[in-house]
Amino acid sequence: MPLERNNGVTIAMAAQRSILPAQFRSFAAAMVRVVPWLWLGIAVGISLIETPIRFRTPPITRDGAAMLGVAIFHALAYVELCLLVLLMAAAILLQGKALMIAVGGLGLIVGAEHAIVVPLLAVRAKLLLEGIQPEPSSVHAWATAFEAAKMLLLVLIGWIGQRGSKEQ
Repeated sequence: MPLERNNGVTIAMAAQRSILPAQFRSFAAAMVRVVPWLWLGIAVGISLIETPIRFRTPPITRDGAAMLGVAIFHALAYVELCLLVLLMAAAILLQGKALMIAVGGLGLIVGAEHAIVVPLLAVRAKLLLEGIQPEPSSVHAWATAFEAAKMLLLVLIGWIGQRGSKEQ
């Protein structure tokens, strides 16, 4: 039984509405504390551990390693998109200026990486598979630069998330 009505809304209903955004903010803060470190672990695992090993494993040919890389980076694109959406939603809910700038920068890097660099690497891998040696290119240097920038931004976002949890 409602205690009091105010413009047709009970106090209990109004209190329930105010709890909901706090729950969303709490979930968003948890996402900012966890997702960047998870994503960083995935990036380090693939970029710094798996990729070099793939090209140095004797049974795997260079062509095979290149095509495997294409498959891995296409799958990674979907995972990164999901993680980016989580971070963007969290940044919007938390409204932190530094967080929004860092996540926006991360979005630009991930977008450019998957719209430009990964397709160029896929073309080079396809040429290798067809027996054509592609001309030297700076695309791998760009891929490394984008990956390093992404990792630095993930550390920054994770730091912002950890700092924010200590202030609450």
